[in-house]
Amino acid sequence: MTEAHDIEQHLPAQQRPHAHGSQRRCVEEDRAWSQLYTAIGHPSTAEEVVKQLEADPQAKRTHLALYIRAKTTLREQKAVDARNQRIGSFVRWVLTSVVLGPFRWLRAARSVAAGVAIEALPPVRREPSRTRATALRGDPDFAPAKERFAGTAAGAGATAEVEGSRGAKAA
Repeated sequence: MTEAHDIEQHLPAQQRPHAHGSQRRCVEEDRAWSQLYTAIGHPSTAEEVVKQLEADPQAKRTHLALYIRAKTTLREQKAVDARNQRIGSFVRWVLTSVVLGPFRWLRAARSVAAGVAIEALPPVRREPSRTRATALRGDPDFAPAKERFAGTAAGAGATAEVEGSRGAKAA
């Protein structure tokens, strides 16, 4: 037994046997590190590990393999995201060309056809009396003549009404 005790004295601190409680703690910590190494393939875990290890240079030196694996995972995720973005752009371009292309072509053709149809129509002639009536509306000398005409037209309409009612009584 003294021989075993002497061997323990000469072992480094990490290899010395611990009390039962501290062994359990080491086993739990080893299990946690094992789970961390397993989960490092997920970008969110890798990002958090990189952030923590960059904040603590000593931990970064101690767990260099974990740090390198985390950085590799982030680089791979960045490449996957770039590839997915390129594929998405291509799919959008294809769908736009296939689905919307014919509609755009029809709209352009309709626009050209409408322009040709309008050019094929004969020129519009303005009626000379309409042009003259528009010019007379703004003339100050025309206003009294218009009022006299309106008064005459109202009187002629009233006379026609009286004659129409007399004809109805005679019948």
